[in-house]
Amino acid sequence: MILRVGAAASIPVRSLSLSSVALITFLLVPLAPPVAAQGGDWWLGNPSPYPRRAMRMVRRSVSKRAREADNETDAQRKRKGATLTETKPTGPLFAILSLSDQHVSVYNSSGLVTRSKVSTGMPGHRTPMGIFTIIGRERYHSSNIYSGAPMPFMQRITWSGVAMHLGVVPGYPASHGCIRLPAGSAERLWGLTKIGERVVISPHEVTPSAISHPLLPVPKMQPSPVPVVDATPPKVTEVATVANDPLPMGSLKLLNPLEYAQALKTRAAADLASASKVLEEHSRRKEANSEGIRRALAELRAAEAARTRAEAKLAARAEALAAKRDARDIQRAEAATTSAETNVAETRKRVQVAVESPAFTSPEGHEALESEQALIAIRATLAKAQRAAKEAERRLSPVSILVSKKDNKVYMRQGLAPILEAPVTIRNPDTPLGTHVYIATSSDAASLSWSVVSLPASSKSAEDRRWRRGREPADQSASGADRALSSATAAQALERVELPPEVSARISELLWTGSSLIISDHALSDETSDVGTDLVVTVR
Repeated sequence: MILRVGAAASIPVRSLSLSSVALITFLLVPLAPPVAAQGGDWWLGNPSPYPRRAMRMVRRSVSKRAREADNETDAQRKRKGATLTETKPTGPLFAILSLSDQHVSVYNSSGLVTRSKVSTGMPGHRTPMGIFTIIGRERYHSSNIYSGAPMPFMQRITWSGVAMHLGVVPGYPASHGCIRLPAGSAERLWGLTKIGERVVISPHEVTPSAISHPLLPVPKMQPSPVPVVDATPPKVTEVATVANDPLPMGSLKLLNPLEYAQALKTRAAADLASASKVLEEHSRRKEANSEGIRRALAELRAAEAARTRAEAKLAARAEALAAKRDARDIQRAEAATTSAETNVAETRKRVQVAVESPAFTSPEGHEALESEQALIAIRATLAKAQRAAKEAERRLSPVSILVSKKDNKVYMRQGLAPILEAPVTIRNPDTPLGTHVYIATSSDAASLSWSVVSLPASSKSAEDRRWRRGREPADQSASGADRALSSATAAQALERVELPPEVSARISELLWTGSSLIISDHALSDETSDVGTDLVVTVR
């Protein structure tokens, strides 16, 4: 008997062993339906008889992962002995970003506050180096350059498109010029910093050092601008650490520039409230019924409005002229001032003609004219109080000074607006000054403490020290010597600068904590616009 298996072979039954017959029988039996077969054929490739449990993959947000990574970094730095502040630091802050190390360090008068890794501009989109300032902040910002790309916790340092914000930080330069921060660091930095604080971008790591020098600016102490009995002790702000103990009646305590600005603000607010109240009361007066009187009043109001605009323009031109020191700039400013003076004279004549209208000769007209002139005086008082309030608010902001050897000028700004510029004398002009920023980081009741950051004389090594994939940061063994050299150069730079006496006096009136002085070989950067930016110096 021959047993055929398929069509390929035939096997004699006598030659088969019992085990062989069992195997052949098993192979020839039809497979059971899937449900029935799960009991014995799962080991031949069919599904396991033990159903798998569905495992839910937990996706953790990028923000949470980034925060944990940042916390791990902080913990590592704590183990290494770095100085980290758990609570919100006091006093003004400033940031130093190292392009080669791809990290940013935040300091105050006590030292290092926090540090974070960053990702700066890739080749072709380099992050600029120099001394900048935070000039704008938006918690939820969308880029107007890169198709509305989200940039949370944005802190702008230039109007040309460079800012610090949350982004992907791969460990090497990868942005289009901005400074990307991990999620945890971006949020933390947002909560610490504010507009007006300095950001230094260096080719490699530099650290601040304390500096004391007799040629550093000194704040002017002056008596209160309001009577002592009416003066309210100024409140302590984040940039003031002065004592505000109650003063006995008749005390002649001298105020530092911040306290003086707060007193000015208090007086301006009182004047503003008083003028507003008088204006509200005067607005309840009865209007004239005569058509001729109403027409004459309309002409007078139009003439007064023109005069007010002309006088405001003249004041602005006069202020601009006072800030000019270059002969050519002075000549142009004088011509503009003369034109404004002529316009003011013409508008005043127009007002006089309106006042002499025949409609105001009658008793009713005379009463209406007196009421209108009283209203004009009230509005002038109100406008003066508004200007004083604006000036007082500006004086609460830190002041910035730049001495540029290339421009041979000193520039001064406060509240992101220009105050003055003037020529400056620099001894040994053929010898480089370097680039140094001196920051008033703390104060007692009448004096300031300073820190200085000096940028490297050359940024040529920046590309060699920049992060690359799989590479370690460059050796910083020479940083100690560099810091010692920078500190000595910073002191020498102060000794070579001679400011005009009126400029020094103006600086002393406005100087307090958070203020900064830059001394540099470089010119004022094009990133400094007329209004809305601080003094910027870029280096290459």
